[in-house]
Amino acid sequence: MKAQASVEFLLLLAILSVIFALSVNYYLSYSLRSDLFLQEEGYKSICSQVNEEIKSALYAGAYYKREFYLPDGVYNASMQNYEIKIGYSGGAVSCNTYVNNTQNLSIGKNTIIYNETGLYIQ
Repeated sequence: MKAQASVEFLLLLAILSVIFALSVNYYLSYSLRSDLFLQEEGYKSICSQVNEEIKSALYAGAYYKREFYLPDGVYNASMQNYEIKIGYSGGAVSCNTYVNNTQNLSIGKNTIIYNETGLYIQ
């Protein structure tokens, strides 16, 4: 009788352990996917920030000059072929723009200049 109760207890403990392990695994994978999604959304917001600065310069017209700042982080921001590209260790994010410039953007201070010769970001 005592042996049967011990076996039943061990089986119940094993089933509960499997349920616990599956729950923890689900939570950890969900947390990882959530972090990756938030990271990608942050880089998309940097891309749209640069795009909005370009739109503002084009809308304002010639003799436009403004400073804007890109947030700190480990990424590369560049413009080429009507596209703004933000590259980071987990991949890359891009968005389209109206300007066909080829240049790298700096983390921190950037200056956008729009004059009669074109649009430039320094």
